[in-house]
Amino acid sequence: MKESKKRNKIAVGVIAGIASLSVLLGGVFDSSGEILENSPGTEKDAISSIGELARDDIQAKTVSQSVRQALKNLVYRIPVKIRAVLFVPLWFLGSAILWAFDLALGAIVAPAAHLILGFILQTLLLLAVIGLFIKILFPDLPWSKIFSKKLFLSVFAGSIFMSLCDIIVPHFWQDYKLYRNISKVLLGLFVVGIILRPFIKKKLKDPASYKIVYNGKVLG
Repeated sequence: MKESKKRNKIAVGVIAGIASLSVLLGGVFDSSGEILENSPGTEKDAISSIGELARDDIQAKTVSQSVRQALKNLVYRIPVKIRAVLFVPLWFLGSAILWAFDLALGAIVAPAAHLILGFILQTLLLLAVIGLFIKILFPDLPWSKIFSKKLFLSVFAGSIFMSLCDIIVPHFWQDYKLYRNISKVLLGLFVVGIILRPFIKKKLKDPASYKIVYNGKVLG
């Protein structure tokens, strides 16, 4: 058992080392042919466009390129035949890993950013519409009392409900994309109606009163 565990640890270490070296080669060299060069490029070649850089970026760019050139110089000290047999295949592996990582990152981050931005805009729109309706119902009620903590929580919960519906419904309704915009408007009106319901009831019962109670809290 102990020998098998040691073998597993050695195998994991070897795989991790190969993957790390592959990613390093894939990040340092732009092409497999560059690995087989006999003479490394000079530091001036690596920073040929340095004069066009902004002053604040010059130091960071210089350090980055210097480190990259130093790593290249280490590889160039190894005989070309060894580089061709060992490093070129590792470069292809590292480039594939980096490409897959960039693809996965783009697939995750872009939709997530779109979802978060849409949720924020949706919440702000609901809050603005509901706040405006309450102000119309009760003109003398201060904005500070309209936008209470409980109102914020109600709007936030309503926005979460709308976003969940937008994610879940397409799995059960194939034509949802065709009617997505009108569906969201109707769903938004439903959420607005639910939140405004106690305010409207208070206005109908006592039109002259601006002192209303919302979820057990006096707003004005």
